[in-house]
Amino acid sequence: MIQIGSRLKTLLAAAALTALAGAPAFAAGSIYDKLSADPQFSTLVKVIEASGVKYQYTAKSPRTVFAPTNAAFDAIKGGYDDMVSPTNPSDKQNVQALLLYEIVPGVHKPESLEGKSVTVNTFQKDPVTISGSGGNLRYGGEFGASQSGPAIEASNGIIIPVDRLPVPVFSQSEETSESAPAMAPASGTLNAPAQ
Repeated sequence: MIQIGSRLKTLLAAAALTALAGAPAFAAGSIYDKLSADPQFSTLVKVIEASGVKYQYTAKSPRTVFAPTNAAFDAIKGGYDDMVSPTNPSDKQNVQALLLYEIVPGVHKPESLEGKSVTVNTFQKDPVTISGSGGNLRYGGEFGASQSGPAIEASNGIIIPVDRLPVPVFSQSEETSESAPAMAPASGTLNAPAQ
């Protein structure tokens, strides 16, 4: 058995405390775990599970999710049944696109964006502008969403509750070209003006 002197023990203990103090503070549980445990996101969790993109909420790289609350889904004219139970591949792709549009790389806290505006590419590959004002964030433009509650930290990023389902806006020329995103909303319940 190796004997460690008291001076070495003290040095090792100090090094361990320093390492802990310098480590980033992450909340326990992934973004998906936090969403699943919070009743205000029960509809979003159903949509995530139906669309097959749960892995985007459990992956380790840091991300920010602008998460529509149940009230945001309830405000969709025509309902959201086709999002919870997509009946064909096109509906499922549209739902996946909407979910990926709500996720951006990195951690974007309201306090870090106070009085600022940044444009980043979403996980759906479309650019989106995030603006901070009064401790709250605005995500997207005309058919975007506003922060509706405090940010929730997770082990792989942060969740920002929002009051609407953010929808990307496609120009007419994009919709009619062959290079138009295949993910553009196709059903009446997912069209941006319907909210």
